[in-house]
Amino acid sequence: MAILGIISLIGLFFLFFWQFGDLERLKNGGSHPFETDYYKVGSFSKNMNVTPKQKEIFDYVSKAKHATQEQIEFACDCTQDDLDELVYLSVLDYIIVDTQVEQTKSIVKSVVSVLGIALIFYFANYYLLVKLNLRYIGIIIYMALFVIMTLNYVLKSLNKSAKLSLKVFSITTGFVIFIIFFYMIFGGRVFLHSDAYSKLIDVSEEEFGTDVKTVDVNNLPIVDKAFGAKLGSLKLGEYPGLGSEFEIGEYSDIIYNDQQYLVAPLEFRGMFKWINNRKSGTPGYILVNKVTKETTLINLQAAEGIGMIYTPSAYFNSDLTRHAYLNGMNRYNLEYTFFEIDESGHPHYILQYSLPTIFINGGKDITKIAVVDAVTGEMNVYEPGNIPDWIESVYPPQLLLEQLNYWGRLQDGFLNSIFTQRDVLQTSRGKRTIMNDGELFYFTGLTSAGADESTIGFVYMNTRTKESRLFKFPGATEQAAMSKVLTLLPQNNISTTFPIPINVNETPTYFIAIKGEDGRILRHVFMNVRELEVYGIAETKNRAHTDYLLSLGANDSDSLTEITGTITDLESYVSESNTIYWIQIDNDLYYILNISTVNIEEIEVFISKEIGDTISFKVQDKTIIKINLE
Repeated sequence: MAILGIISLIGLFFLFFWQFGDLERLKNGGSHPFETDYYKVGSFSKNMNVTPKQKEIFDYVSKAKHATQEQIEFACDCTQDDLDELVYLSVLDYIIVDTQVEQTKSIVKSVVSVLGIALIFYFANYYLLVKLNLRYIGIIIYMALFVIMTLNYVLKSLNKSAKLSLKVFSITTGFVIFIIFFYMIFGGRVFLHSDAYSKLIDVSEEEFGTDVKTVDVNNLPIVDKAFGAKLGSLKLGEYPGLGSEFEIGEYSDIIYNDQQYLVAPLEFRGMFKWINNRKSGTPGYILVNKVTKETTLINLQAAEGIGMIYTPSAYFNSDLTRHAYLNGMNRYNLEYTFFEIDESGHPHYILQYSLPTIFINGGKDITKIAVVDAVTGEMNVYEPGNIPDWIESVYPPQLLLEQLNYWGRLQDGFLNSIFTQRDVLQTSRGKRTIMNDGELFYFTGLTSAGADESTIGFVYMNTRTKESRLFKFPGATEQAAMSKVLTLLPQNNISTTFPIPINVNETPTYFIAIKGEDGRILRHVFMNVRELEVYGIAETKNRAHTDYLLSLGANDSDSLTEITGTITDLESYVSESNTIYWIQIDNDLYYILNISTVNIEEIEVFISKEIGDTISFKVQDKTIIKINLE
């Protein structure tokens, strides 16, 4: 199939270029209906002197094998006398051809030509992968080329008139141009269907403090995709034999064993590397824990004897996109491909396919999810609402951001989005995948049409269900927060991660990491979304979090709560080289104390206490900020 596809693709190019050359023949006269009287080259002395006009006639007839008087006169602008003179000189012979025999031969030739061209187009699509759906212009252009080429061959074989061939070509080309114009202008454009576009995504308004769960600081991810790529490269560098044959593909966000991970497949480094490893596949994938930075290379070949055969970097039938296309996904538009692993760590590719939902070809949305086993090639197709629990990537972020922008712009119609722009909203620059309450969301801010540095709130878009939640409150955009953070550490060549919005004591907060040139995290920052001057910054997450709580308390004294009671339980552990205590009061709530955040006098008071003793302290969001000395 692959070899036939290559040959057919070459043949298609030859047919394409021949077509333009043959059009010149049609313009110059082409061929005419069968007639019984023909001229052909006669027997004459090769040394005979002829006029330039006679030479022109001779060359034309030699090339055409035989031609009618009308054909010769049209092509060479000559007269009957010129032809009679050449017949007299034996340069041309006058013959009578059996019309019926010629017609039969021409019909057979036409049928063979049509079948040959059809096979070329069929096998060429092995590489072109044209979407077989009339909602898309590609298939219309592909079919039009087939019609033009086959009809041109048929008309030529049947010796039909040049005018008819040109007429067929003109009508077909004009029809295609009309369809393209119609699709582009009226096929489902925003200005004609603004209400339908604004409803591509449903956005519900929620309360940030109640819907966004308070996170455990120790479970906050510190690895973004850029940092994860560095960690993955370092891990692959530990296996020089693999690094020379394979490279790391694109990272995907997943939840694996209830934790946040980045996962990326190992891909072939070009066609020759694929040829050398096509039977065994790529070794496996890279797994990066976003919280602990632990990076693992999962070598399937070592564990199971075979690696990943079906990947985006493979060729021919092992190419992931072609494999899915040839197995039924030829009617849909491939939006994006994600790499994921199931609960057992087995690798799969998630292919997200869309179809237009508004009129002919407007308002695309995900309609099919193809899940391809990267090892065996087994493929299962699901509706977006009926997917296995382990799959996170159902909707690509760019599609959801596009639909969110339609929702923000078109609530009051298309004209309002262009001119008055009343209540028009748009997404801020950037997005990040975050986890809330065990689910993954795409996060972005919403700003007014002016795109200034303030937001009207956040939007969380569920990666599995497309459920979107708007949390309205004024604050700074992600970009403004990142710019502010860079001023907190006066060093060159530093950068920041994209902010993670979290709930700290029902206060919308950005968590941002400051990175050095080598990708190492230099500082952790917690920053108030509404007031960028309220922040906590430190080398460890726990210390930065405590500093932030102190900053919140200083900014709002009412947010500190005084607790007095009897210690009924006391547990400790070490995190980021600091001792952390969990203290239960009166057999009720537990409160957390980072020993590095209180002074010596407070530590002396605390270590003097035992279970059963009374203690008094001030807390912010269950974190002990100050231990009362009395």
